[in-house]
Amino acid sequence: MALTPKQQAFADYYIECGNATEAAKRAGYSEKTAYAIGNENLNKLEISEYISARIEEQTKKRVADANEVIEFYTAVMRGEVKDQFGLDASLSDRLKAGDSLMKRYMAGGYKYGETKREEDPLSKALREEAERMQNEDTE
Repeated sequence: MALTPKQQAFADYYIECGNATEAAKRAGYSEKTAYAIGNENLNKLEISEYISARIEEQTKKRVADANEVIEFYTAVMRGEVKDQFGLDASLSDRLKAGDSLMKRYMAGGYKYGETKREEDPLSKALREEAERMQNEDTE
């Protein structure tokens, strides 16, 4: 079931201010019933799922995931990233990026191309990136 415009407004205001009563008032609910409606809306499955999904979207925009970090380190290592003056990354920066990639890769206890135990998500992403890079080099 889709949210009504008023419910969606409530959810959006709740995400903004974190207060159910205030969100209900801003969404156009009566001041007298705002407290009760706010609590009631937070307990409705559709509204709470909408709020959770929106917060997760916002978090993904703000926080880099493991693949994004790996891609950035790889781009620096390959010299694809320029500094604020448009200059190539220095050799020491490229070496640091490569070192960081290898530390993350080796922290999982893996040798290149091997899988010995269940991988944590970061090690898995690093292994997959290394395999992708190896496949690109052989093509």
